[in-house]
Amino acid sequence: MSYDGVLHDLHTVEFKRLIPGPIELAWDYLTKRELLKTWFADVTLEPRLGGAVDVHFDKDTCGGCSAGVRGVVREFRPPHVIAFTWIQRRAQPDGSIADSDEGEVRFELTERGEKVLLTLLHSRLPTAELTSHSAGWHAYLENLEARISGRGRIDFMAVARRVRPQYDERLAGLLRSGAA
Repeated sequence: MSYDGVLHDLHTVEFKRLIPGPIELAWDYLTKRELLKTWFADVTLEPRLGGAVDVHFDKDTCGGCSAGVRGVVREFRPPHVIAFTWIQRRAQPDGSIADSDEGEVRFELTERGEKVLLTLLHSRLPTAELTSHSAGWHAYLENLEARISGRGRIDFMAVARRVRPQYDERLAGLLRSGAA
């Protein structure tokens, strides 16, 4: 299992991380607003199939990258799977906000003894957003692991900047190979 994200193609990144358990605690970190805020963003989600998802980033965990994300829960099987669409709201040069369909995010949890295997799959990403999302998820998952282990919050932007070049290189390799 690689700690880094794997670029499966020009539109998909997958991460697998072993995190502390029990699975119910890991699930709470993926679905409870007060815990999501500690490692990711201010997320409001309706915990049901078809429920709304609303994500608001702060400048320390996104660098002012967007006006947020909205989505719809596509899969909800506590405490194992939550998946939702990822509609990025981006500020435009004229000051307006436009929606950009940037795929689907799927979190899957599997018990591995006292640990939990977390698999994050972000699919159907626009190729132009693949490396920034990959670096972002890498940093968010590092933050999750630190928080769930009882350590302090990491410097999200520093981690994202540090790992971004490796995702840029992987994407360049995919492009050279003609991957679709």
